[in-house]
Amino acid sequence: MSAEQQAVGSTQWQHNTRLMAETAATSLFSRHGNVYMYIPNLIGYLRIVLTVGALAFAFNYPELCVATYFMAFVCDELDGRAARTFNQISTLGAVLDMVTDRVATTGLLALLCSTYPQYHIIFILLIALDIFSHWFQMYSTLLAGSSTHKDVKSRSWLVRMYYRHRVFMGLCCICCEVMYLALYLLHLPRYQQLFVISVQLPDAVQQAAAGTLFEGLVSKWKGLPGLGLVALLALPGVTVKQVCNFVQLRVAVQGLVEYDVNKM
Repeated sequence: MSAEQQAVGSTQWQHNTRLMAETAATSLFSRHGNVYMYIPNLIGYLRIVLTVGALAFAFNYPELCVATYFMAFVCDELDGRAARTFNQISTLGAVLDMVTDRVATTGLLALLCSTYPQYHIIFILLIALDIFSHWFQMYSTLLAGSSTHKDVKSRSWLVRMYYRHRVFMGLCCICCEVMYLALYLLHLPRYQQLFVISVQLPDAVQQAAAGTLFEGLVSKWKGLPGLGLVALLALPGVTVKQVCNFVQLRVAVQGLVEYDVNKM
């Protein structure tokens, strides 16, 4: 083979190699047949690893736990954006996202049960509401022919607004995560003493707390820590999220009952 033929062959090989690489890259970042390898699903797998890691760090490395959990929460935003950007929306991705949400929230609330055992029933009720609401909603919307539990056509205006306006939904979700993480860190003495704001509790509050779950908390009150203020600022968003969960559960139950009645 002459030097000229070798040069032509080498150029052709480089061209084919580059073409194959470009095709592979294009395929990876567009809709293709291997749903397992969709970019948003790969992010979802990473999110599971980060969530499990965060909970594993919880009792020995609290700051690392919070940082890792925060990275997992960021992945929750990125997977949805990736699905829409690369046209890689899938049923697997939707279920993976919803189940990981529930596992992450349940894990964090279970951690708060362990951290604040005197208030465990509150966190258990929040876990129950979150799981019941979303699983009933998913089953109800699937029976109605929808591919996702994020029902923008719900009969409830509150649920419609919640899912239709992503900024509003995102803000409520962020408030929940921020408040739960702030409460988790507040069990540590160093965070209880960080940026304490001198606030005196009214006598009425102290009297109302007497004999309740909150009596111990009120009796030890020395001021509002900085993270306590953060938790209070997040409380309205948390409240709206729980109200949405309750309304969503009620509407989903009604939908399931109507489905059964229509089959008779």
